Amino acid sequence: MLNLPLVSFVVTSYNYEKFLYKTLESIKNQSYKNFEIIIVDDSSSDNSVEVAERFIAENQDLRITLLVNSENEGQLAAMVKGLNKAEGQFVSFVDSDDLLFEDYAKIHIQTHLMTSVAFTSCRIAEIGENDEVHTLNSISSPKCGNLDELFNTEKPEFEVLKRKRFGGWYWSANSSAMYRKAAIENLIEYKNTGKWRICPDKFVMNYANLIGGSVIIQTPLVGYRRHKNNAGNCAFVTGNKKIISDRTTIVNIKNNLKIRPETIKFLWQTRKNFGCRTTFKLITTVLFSYLF
Repeated sequence: MLNLPLVSFVVTSYNYEKFLYKTLESIKNQSYKNFEIIIVDDSSSDNSVEVAERFIAENQDLRITLLVNSENEGQLAAMVKGLNKAEGQFVSFVDSDDLLFEDYAKIHIQTHLMTSVAFTSCRIAEIGENDEVHTLNSISSPKCGNLDELFNTEKPEFEVLKRKRFGGWYWSANSSAMYRKAAIENLIEYKNTGKWRICPDKFVMNYANLIGGSVIIQTPLVGYRRHKNNAGNCAFVTGNKKIISDRTTIVNIKNNLKIRPETIKFLWQTRKNFGCRTTFKLITTVLFSYLF
């Protein structure tokens, strides 16, 4: 008898007490039931830890672990700490202000088992501070087909990404992704997590795509919350263009400048895990992305 794979939801939490409980509830209500929850609080100064502890006390039947940092280390450090604790064959890093739709895990797992990619990323719906939906066809998601057709099919619609340039951005935000743990487990050895205190999905998704490719699931499965305190710091949908603050533009520029040297250095440091031949191919791919 074959067993269903375990999914590890790693919830990175920092000063989002207003949203954390709803995020955890959205995981609890998944239609796919073989999962664990790992909450990593990055030294919140609000009541986020108390909210997490209340959720744990009220859900003794769920498999939940709470890790609390003594000092703020940044989001990638929190993600890596959760990854190190995760026992699932698949891992999703969930921002503590987002909501997962009930078939999130089910459709991600279905897609993974129909492919062999390193990670899957779904489309997102954009929601506000009070859970109101602003759009199911977010311009922050990859291009999508007819939404009516997508919602009326049981088989998930997806696209395997091929020959995408390293360092680009082809996916939805952090919570949209589910990774094969084996594809990203090397990140536990990454020492420069402080370089990705915010927007770590740029690094993690590009690294995973380099290692084993990715898939875009053409169905919105996450409520991505827009509010004044999130990393994007963007306005609600105002048309067919994204409104990006100067702060976010600066972060994006810095991330684009450091992602290639950081990845090359990390690949070289972990070459024993891939072997010299594969490491050389991966580094060459990153180097050529400077040109093409």
